[in-house]
Amino acid sequence: MLQTLWECETEPLSIANTDMQSLENVLAFIEEAVYKHSGEPLTDLQKLILRAAWEGNQKTYSQIAAEYNYSDKYLQQVVGPKLWQLISNALGQKVTKSNLKVILTQQLNAQEDSSKSPATREVSSAKTAIELEYPTDSVPLGSPFYVIRTPHEPNCYANALKPGDIRIKAPRQMGNNSLMKRILAQAKENEIQTVTLNFQQAEKSTLNNLNSLLRWVCANISRQLNMSPKLDDYWDEDIGSKMSCTLYMEGYLLEATETPLVLALEEVSELFDYPSVAQEFLTMLRTWHEYTKAEPSWGKLRLVMVQYTENYVALPINQSPFNVGLEINLAPFTPQQVQDLIEVHGLHLSTEQLNDLMQLLGGHPYLVRLLLYHWAQQPDSLEQLLETAHTDAGIYRDHLHRYLWTLQQYPKLSAAFEQVLNSTTPVAIDQVQAFKLNSMGLVSLGGNCVSLTCNLYRQYFGDQILCS
Repeated sequence: MLQTLWECETEPLSIANTDMQSLENVLAFIEEAVYKHSGEPLTDLQKLILRAAWEGNQKTYSQIAAEYNYSDKYLQQVVGPKLWQLISNALGQKVTKSNLKVILTQQLNAQEDSSKSPATREVSSAKTAIELEYPTDSVPLGSPFYVIRTPHEPNCYANALKPGDIRIKAPRQMGNNSLMKRILAQAKENEIQTVTLNFQQAEKSTLNNLNSLLRWVCANISRQLNMSPKLDDYWDEDIGSKMSCTLYMEGYLLEATETPLVLALEEVSELFDYPSVAQEFLTMLRTWHEYTKAEPSWGKLRLVMVQYTENYVALPINQSPFNVGLEINLAPFTPQQVQDLIEVHGLHLSTEQLNDLMQLLGGHPYLVRLLLYHWAQQPDSLEQLLETAHTDAGIYRDHLHRYLWTLQQYPKLSAAFEQVLNSTTPVAIDQVQAFKLNSMGLVSLGGNCVSLTCNLYRQYFGDQILCS
């Protein structure tokens, strides 16, 4: 599918050739690809942005706006985001102002490979296999293996440009971190500062003490903004650490920043082992959220949070940060998204085989990508990979072992999961256990009932739990 987008009337472009003729060919190609996909022609203003991006991607939107006499806010918040989304949809990859040439290089190389002799294509295929990306916690920016999560990404990018919260909620390995990285990259494209706090990087002695935790938060934000930490100037034990942290955020960090700030929070669930600390920290985040709607200085702040689990910390509904802002629930890949990813790997499945694969893996992003990674390395290995998928000799053994270990540590959770395994239709189980199994990605919620997310789990855990 991706390759057919390059079937335009212009001659193949030389990657090193960036003269005016090549630029015009590139613009013509992009315009044709966008029109074929959306039926929408590019506007003159969109073409101006493309020209500036191709000629020198170090140009900011403000510089482009000044050069062509447009409002920089209009370019940043309206024209730019829509343009990159149109191109991304047409090319099947996330495209931004900064990675435009990289993506075009990859696509043009694919077109050139298709015109080579069989012997040359064999060498190219070997090179492609070497350059495959092993699936990890997140897909690198500009990767051809990233699947655009529509309609979520446009909503996230638009919301990152205004005050408020974005919560990415899904089980692990569903693409949470990949989406967060792209939200932060898009924010930087629009000249917004970004800071990331990963609570796995904090020591236990920090996590179990509220004062230590909040000082750790403030110090980290300061250093990532290249500002000297001045915690002692704002910390006051008489007003408490929460108020001290809030005043530091408002009076020092936000006051000193001229542009908006996206604060990304990862692995917040690490705090759930310390309920009293988590409760205080989360209520403070909720207060910050309320401030962004009323206080001018707080209007610069945008919070982005990855939420893997339900909130097991008892909080009144009006004090929780988990029920405000834009909530993004990442769903499994659709059959079309899986098909597109198969083609990016240079592979092919019939419609019947694709349906069988969807039944086995449920469109789970990590499970799909891991299979395609191994299959692409050995194109004749698919049958063997599928036959051993649910066994301890298969490619999913580490993934399945982690789930099995967790179930073995929590008898109530294991008993609830056994109920699901014993039923071929959605079944009602204890609500808390249902939320936990859903946060692990083992079951899908549907009303008051749950069902297994894929046949792989039924095959493996049916042997391990029901037969034990």
